[in-house]
Amino acid sequence: MSRVGIEALYVYSPDYYVDNAELAVARGKEPRHFTEGVGIKAFAVAPPNEDQASMAATAAHRLMDAHGISPADIFRVDTPTESGLDGSRALVSDVIGMLEQAYGKGSLSHVLGYEQKFACVSGMERYMDTSAWFAANWNTRKYALILATDVAKYNLNSGEEPTQGAAAAALLIGSDARLLEVVPGQFGSALRHEMRDFKKPGARTIAMVDGAVSYASYLTEMKEAWLNYQAAIAKAGLIRPKPEQSTLDFIDRAIYHNPHKKMVISAYASLLIHEWRNLPRWKKVEEEIGPEPSRAGLDDLAYYMSEGYKDYRRKFMKSPQFANDFEAHIGSSLIAPDLIGNSYSVSVFVGLDSLLENDKEDLTGKTVVLCGYGSGSHAVILGNKVPEGYKEISKRLDLMPRLLARRKLSIEEYERIHRGEIQPEDWKPGAGKKFILNSIGKKETPSEGDRDYSLIA
Repeated sequence: MSRVGIEALYVYSPDYYVDNAELAVARGKEPRHFTEGVGIKAFAVAPPNEDQASMAATAAHRLMDAHGISPADIFRVDTPTESGLDGSRALVSDVIGMLEQAYGKGSLSHVLGYEQKFACVSGMERYMDTSAWFAANWNTRKYALILATDVAKYNLNSGEEPTQGAAAAALLIGSDARLLEVVPGQFGSALRHEMRDFKKPGARTIAMVDGAVSYASYLTEMKEAWLNYQAAIAKAGLIRPKPEQSTLDFIDRAIYHNPHKKMVISAYASLLIHEWRNLPRWKKVEEEIGPEPSRAGLDDLAYYMSEGYKDYRRKFMKSPQFANDFEAHIGSSLIAPDLIGNSYSVSVFVGLDSLLENDKEDLTGKTVVLCGYGSGSHAVILGNKVPEGYKEISKRLDLMPRLLARRKLSIEEYERIHRGEIQPEDWKPGAGKKFILNSIGKKETPSEGDRDYSLIA
């Protein structure tokens, strides 16, 4: 019997970072405002000679080399991203061009190729869709590659500046899931039109954000997706809570889309309030923080934006009941994102790597839900379980030591990179085998936008 899911994983993040404590001082703020209030200690920065395509190709090449994967074994390559490089041509085209530098021209000419966009949830969507192909036996070869890749960039001196980041994740999908197996039927989604959420109209590379609406949209759609997830698993008879139990009691780990830690904490607190409010355990919480404020006349979005609810949620987040549950279910998935920052479509998979490298328990047989979110607004929750023998694959993961070996950028260096003052050819490549961007075709020429890449050792 096939076990569809992730057979191998490689997360790549650039070799450079900004220390958020130093950035806070440079912006005239207390360091803990960024490192604790926002909840990101450092964020990765893509240097001038790396971009979304080169990061995706590097992640793919390193995974394929580490696991002995031949291009002939791959039938499909997906590149989910919300920060594509061309308004027409899919990013996967550049990625295939780079990989064929390593494996030979035409070695991947047989594959299906996609670029998926729905803000930050596109990586999750590709994971589900690609897994469904395998479950339906539509795969013509042994594997598919999902290459989620993004660079999160915001204006200098903006409120969002400390939540930038960059990463790519290569997922090898197949019918012998050795790292994470999709559980059929454990799925819920929610979709709503919200035009004031995070957006990049036109050709913008830096997002426009209404922080309050974006925050509340995240909480709202995550809750709706959870309700639909609950309905699906109840219908399938997969989980049957007793009256004093919550569905969450049957979930061992949850990995959330992670723009920054504070949003994850808020989303999980809102979910626990919803899940626990009619259970006996909530009485003790109410004794400590009081009753939940009235939501009369308010829909979820308005309620989550109300000062009364935000204050109540903050009180709950400080309670020992919340702290213990949060640490047990989510804590280990936040360690790597705390050092990378927001990676948009990649963030759930950064959290997965973080869980596998940092969790102290044996995860064999554990239920892991992946909770994705994309602005605009769409949320997806997918149930998975950790298969026996996963440690044979997870022990090869090395994201954490690579993050600790990066070079810290000075604030001046970072600002010059951000403003585009350094050309790709003027940046010295760091150590390690990777693809780099050599040049970009100049505007108003036939080669405008053409990107030239090469593989360096």
